Amino acid sequence: MIDQTTLARVNLNALLRACERLPDLDTQALEIASGRRETIQFSVGGVGAARLAIGEGAIKFLPGAGRCSINLWFPKPQSLNAMFAGTGNPIPLKGLTKISYLKGPFTTLTDRLGYYLRTTPERLSDKEYRDANAALSLVSAVFAIGEIGNSDRDGKLNAGRMPDGSILVGVGNGGPKLSVTASGGRLECGLGAPAKARARMVFSDLDAAGALLRGELDSYAAIGAEKLILGGYVPMLDTLNKILGIVPRYLR
Repeated sequence: MIDQTTLARVNLNALLRACERLPDLDTQALEIASGRRETIQFSVGGVGAARLAIGEGAIKFLPGAGRCSINLWFPKPQSLNAMFAGTGNPIPLKGLTKISYLKGPFTTLTDRLGYYLRTTPERLSDKEYRDANAALSLVSAVFAIGEIGNSDRDGKLNAGRMPDGSILVGVGNGGPKLSVTASGGRLECGLGAPAKARARMVFSDLDAAGALLRGELDSYAAIGAEKLILGGYVPMLDTLNKILGIVPRYLR
């Protein structure tokens, strides 16, 4: 069962965060990020706020409310979810004269994100596309773990059993690294390796990460083929894996 509040938190704090990587992976996204500077705030009733700062060749995810040039209001979690599903629109509280930017460059950005996350066999035949899909999926999935562990009923049950400490989730050979930190049954995720990891989950390369996240590769087969290396305190990894199993409910 999909909890609408959890889905909104995943959309707000996991999917939007993945937009940060787009300029490094997509020429259209880089062109938009190199153009007009705008900071878009997404304010969601019952959930919170987050911002995307676009400009100077980059996209930066900023948690929480703050300075912005456009402020979009969503009265309830379902309102944000409807926008991500393409069936609803926000209420602009600020930036009414910039609707053309939302319908133009920003819509293109979200379309490009969807292009890389909604795969087809034809797209996956291209290695560059597969790598982009894997990199964006990894960021989305790890941050979704945090939102699910703190909001979803089953996720909270599992997060409450996770021992305190940090887990490194990353890709070898210079690939992306992220962290999941448990403290008192709450999860916090971050970009970059944790200062001190109590456990680790490291993929051999982006292909392996993408295949597992897309469901093409079984985790046991990945471990046996040394495409996924696990280490450290096993109970933390067991719990993490259970929450990761819930992620497909919210990221489709």
